[in-house]
Amino acid sequence: MTAQQFSSPARRTLYRVDLDLPSVTIDGDALPASTAMIDAPPPAPSTRLDGAPIFRIDHPLYELESRAAWLADELLAPASIFHGRVHVPAAKASKKPARTKEATTHLTMATFTGIIGQMLHQSAYVQQICLPDEIIDEAVLDGPNSLSHQKVEQGGQLLARLFLHYWRAVATAFPDAWDDPHEHVLWHPHGLAAFAKLGAHVVQDQVAAYDIRQHYFDEVLERIAGSVSLTKAEHAHVPARQMSSHLFQLLASARHTKSPRRPGLMAVPGGVSDINWGSAAPPLSPDVSSVPLGPEN
Repeated sequence: MTAQQFSSPARRTLYRVDLDLPSVTIDGDALPASTAMIDAPPPAPSTRLDGAPIFRIDHPLYELESRAAWLADELLAPASIFHGRVHVPAAKASKKPARTKEATTHLTMATFTGIIGQMLHQSAYVQQICLPDEIIDEAVLDGPNSLSHQKVEQGGQLLARLFLHYWRAVATAFPDAWDDPHEHVLWHPHGLAAFAKLGAHVVQDQVAAYDIRQHYFDEVLERIAGSVSLTKAEHAHVPARQMSSHLFQLLASARHTKSPRRPGLMAVPGGVSDINWGSAAPPLSPDVSSVPLGPEN
């Protein structure tokens, strides 16, 4: 008899394992054994089974470990503020247009992915809204051409857009620091770590408040930029081991009470099931309601 073993969400691979079980006889006819689904963790990678995996539904958004790399690639699109500022390996760079002369490479791809991973790790609430576990589990079972898989990809695009809104607001609020890594701490590993930690808080707060339009992110970072200097001379007295926490405390303390939000705007609903995903075509971010905008409060 043949049984199938389906793994837990940590490793979504379907295995075929031959079990030494008797066949079933009905009315004198020997029938093939039925197929059973066993919900258990898969064996360790070094364990050999009596058969190769039947198939593996593989998508980086399905696994937490590979999600950061997928988001990093999305944030390096040609029109992105990061394009040309991260050294992309040759295999990936060949798929993208050449860097412009104005752009200067500041980071390795591994460092950039690590920064995005740090921000992602601290954004559990936003991840659960954009990429809920139940939708991912459905996509694994339904296959790559299913509606649930399309929802996963749309949720990933929305998550990437939120991250991009934040970093674009950083670039807009701190233009000198963004363009000059030699005299400012923003592109220093400690500076990026501080901004990534701040970004996780900002993104989650904006989503919770239904304020995910770009200008809301801009407002938050503009208030911070009015109180915080990122020049290296300003922070030269801080020991290197304390720099990241020092910068984060400065950035976090500069966040003031949120200004009133214009009515009629909404962001991510309470859950992904509340989003009208429409057809297979990826939708725009569902951040504008059908209610006309009212006057400023």
